[in-house]
Amino acid sequence: MSNSDWPITAVTVVTEPSKCPAGFTIIDKTYDKRDDADLWRDGYFGKRICRYMCVERSAPSVGRDVLVDVAVINEKDPIPAGFTCVDFTSDTREKAMKKKMLCVRYMSCTLTKDAIAELIILSKGVRRPPNGYNLVGELNNMALCFKMAGFRSPNAEPQQNTVNPPYSPNYTTETPLNNMSNVGSALPYAINPTANHTRPGLDRANSLAGIGSNHPLSGVPWQINPRYTEMSRLQDIMIPQIGYKSIMDIENEYSYSFNIERSVSTNAGTYN
Repeated sequence: MSNSDWPITAVTVVTEPSKCPAGFTIIDKTYDKRDDADLWRDGYFGKRICRYMCVERSAPSVGRDVLVDVAVINEKDPIPAGFTCVDFTSDTREKAMKKKMLCVRYMSCTLTKDAIAELIILSKGVRRPPNGYNLVGELNNMALCFKMAGFRSPNAEPQQNTVNPPYSPNYTTETPLNNMSNVGSALPYAINPTANHTRPGLDRANSLAGIGSNHPLSGVPWQINPRYTEMSRLQDIMIPQIGYKSIMDIENEYSYSFNIERSVSTNAGTYN
């Protein structure tokens, strides 16, 4: 990949062609007619103000961002999400654009396979981009366009995995991974603890019988916390049956008429 095919990695604006930063390429001529590509250009009177766009191209590398989108907006419009505004010139820190704002969006070259490879400016009055280019917008009555191109991501090199798991047995192409007969003897527990039972689920008596015993695991003693050995005693607990009572049963069993209280209250009023 030659330098001209590298993706654009930075965009800046300068006040004079001679102020183009090192490593950048200045866009001082229009793409179609080779006219002056001044992005400000005032009238014919007073001090002339110039603005020229410069781009940097770099080979894709890890940690470097590439240009993936460009937008031209009015100076009072909000900056689009994910974009950065080229506010000032890099040489004098003056306002970069007149009545417009140039916004750029970068992305890590490890996250995309396409980036902007070229930015061009078309002469005044030309609004149809060349084949393969996309129109961005107007800058000083000239049209800004870009061309996308694919590139090879720096992390796209094939990697060979030569690391073998330190805990796995020596598998061969003749030993399928679903054949666990070679693995069972190396584990501190049964591969299929329910294989000897006719019903699914865990057999409490058999599973708790081995709790508390030591098993070697890669040279380290393996033991269940002793507090869990008390669980084996829970199998003899009897849970009492709780009878069901309907609303009617409760009313009949616990109903109270309050006849005595009413009689006392009535007699007390008579004596008074």
